[in-house]
Amino acid sequence: MVTLINAFTVRGSGEEFERVFKASTELMCRQPGFIHFRLVHSLRRPDVYVNIAQWEDPASHQRVVQSEEFQVHIHDLAEVADASPDLYSTVFEGDPVQE
Repeated sequence: MVTLINAFTVRGSGEEFERVFKASTELMCRQPGFIHFRLVHSLRRPDVYVNIAQWEDPASHQRVVQSEEFQVHIHDLAEVADASPDLYSTVFEGDPVQE
């Protein structure tokens, strides 16, 4: 599994960013190899959102981002926010300790 972490700094309305991001996410969720995503919003910096998405492997993610359809979504996102995406691998993972 590979994790995409993408920090967005929004220019303008958070509502507009969320609308554009939702359209992009609907595309991603339909792709082979996509597992899960979560969009979080900073409580201290209202212009910052972070997308955390899991993919089966880097190749699955790469196929999507190279598609023409995704390029349209990237263009739309670039109109409303600056992005800083990167792929990560899991080092540790766990659940709360049960007593």
